[in-house]
Amino acid sequence: MDPYNTAYQVLQQPVFDGPFTSWLDFISFVLNIMLALSIRGYLIFVLIGLMIYMTGLSDGLSKTLVIIGIALYLVSPFILGALVEVAGVTPITLESATYAWLGLVGIADTELIAILVFLGDALMALCILVGAILYFTPASNDLKKRGQSLMVRALILAPVLVFFHLSPWL
Repeated sequence: MDPYNTAYQVLQQPVFDGPFTSWLDFISFVLNIMLALSIRGYLIFVLIGLMIYMTGLSDGLSKTLVIIGIALYLVSPFILGALVEVAGVTPITLESATYAWLGLVGIADTELIAILVFLGDALMALCILVGAILYFTPASNDLKKRGQSLMVRALILAPVLVFFHLSPWL
């Protein structure tokens, strides 16, 4: 293969302008992503926050993620309605939000939630196992308290994960 011919072909390709032809298209895309986050994205924040809380890595971050998830659910539909009116773009719909989400993330929100629930199950089992090992280690009272804390935090997340396992049948 001739390297000069390849370079010539590359230079002859049109310039990539990106997927958006105007600012209104970009604003519409952002508003669609925000609608997708307010529809099911809040569950992602809540699940990740609860999983971080369960591990005990950062209680502040976990509480912040849960609060952000709840705020997305409660406040974002009203804010999105006002932003759509102010921006003057075409009204956003559930279908356009789904297409924007798929274009940005690459997988459906339900698949992402299923992956997070699977990781939450594995993490919960690991936390219960490590907590039981620490709890029954007679070396120190501090290890017993840490083990008890891990098991209690894992059991707090258990009903949430059970809900997500049963929700397809509800």
